[in-house]
Amino acid sequence: MKGLLRVRRTIMPAIAAVLAACSVTGSRAAEAAPAPAAVVHASPDGAGERNGQLPSDAMPIARALPLVAAGGRAIRLVLAPGTYYIGAMGSQRLQGRRALVIEGAGEKTVLVGSYEPGSKPGKALLVMARSDVTLRNFAVRNVSGLIDVPNAGTAERIVVNGIAMTDVHDGIVIDRGKTLVASDWRIDKVRITNHYRVGIRLAGTGTSRIVIGDSLIDGGGERGPNDCFKGGIQLLEGVTDVTIERVQVSNNVGCAEQHYQQGDGIEIDDRKAVPKRITLKHVVSSGNRDGNFDLKAQDMVLEDLVSRADGVTRYAFRFWNHSYSCLRCSLDGEGGNIQLVHSIVTLRDPKPTDIMPRMRCGDSKSSGPSVYQAETAGRTSPRTVCPPPKE
Repeated sequence: MKGLLRVRRTIMPAIAAVLAACSVTGSRAAEAAPAPAAVVHASPDGAGERNGQLPSDAMPIARALPLVAAGGRAIRLVLAPGTYYIGAMGSQRLQGRRALVIEGAGEKTVLVGSYEPGSKPGKALLVMARSDVTLRNFAVRNVSGLIDVPNAGTAERIVVNGIAMTDVHDGIVIDRGKTLVASDWRIDKVRITNHYRVGIRLAGTGTSRIVIGDSLIDGGGERGPNDCFKGGIQLLEGVTDVTIERVQVSNNVGCAEQHYQQGDGIEIDDRKAVPKRITLKHVVSSGNRDGNFDLKAQDMVLEDLVSRADGVTRYAFRFWNHSYSCLRCSLDGEGGNIQLVHSIVTLRDPKPTDIMPRMRCGDSKSSGPSVYQAETAGRTSPRTVCPPPKE
């Protein structure tokens, strides 16, 4: 805390003119409208007067990022093109109540940490202990993760747009085993490549109303070290009201040491609490080792999903424990079947149309039999009941 106070005493006079623009005189004016955001310009090492008031007077990132993390007032941090070596800065806990925007100049703005894939991860670069944050248009490399939400935290109205992440342990995580509130997030145009553990994980009954759109998550296959339970997108422990649309998830392959090699594209798990009201539309999942779509959820909307085995995937779709209806679910190319475990499944206008021979029953003795059928061009096949498992 003393270190943070020293930083603030040093930088506050330098940017007094910038922050003065945020003040609203008079109590009535302050109540009527929020103060406008101060614009703070930053570069890797600073420039000119180094006070952040202009691009030519950019503040060094080592001073700018702790400033905005403290969250004293609304700030828009503008990162100039360049390579920002942030490994020595550690994790930044974002706090405050006023709106915060951190934006770069696209992939010309690169934040580089010191994490090496396969090494023990530390904390995420940004710990989201607040609401009303927008991150857009920059790239991140070699960090343990971009975003995490702390236990007991509240993080609402979060926007992540145009962010590229590579060689990270995790991308965006709202983790399991925590009591928190994370709602009304929009994750768009995100590209996560060569992650070690998971691209995006959303977990917990307090996590809801999340949209992931127009994004790509590519685990890189077996090109480097991988966690044994690697995944692209994971929805866990009762998360609700999540929409995933126009997304590609590929090449998530677990470590080779496991007898049963893991790696799922989209994994939705119902242990501890059942995820509900999950929508998947226009999603392509390919080359993930175990399941391209591994689903255990209630009240799902499934439309225009494509599975490609790419010579790697065991199961195109795995349906567990609940009822599902999938409109235009496609198995593209050879390999990868559909497994049912204690579930009821209707495939509507599937591709290929003769999909029934690729259905596989995986019921255990302790569960009831799975039931499936297909509807093609208005014609419905007979309901097929899976036979009892062999002794």
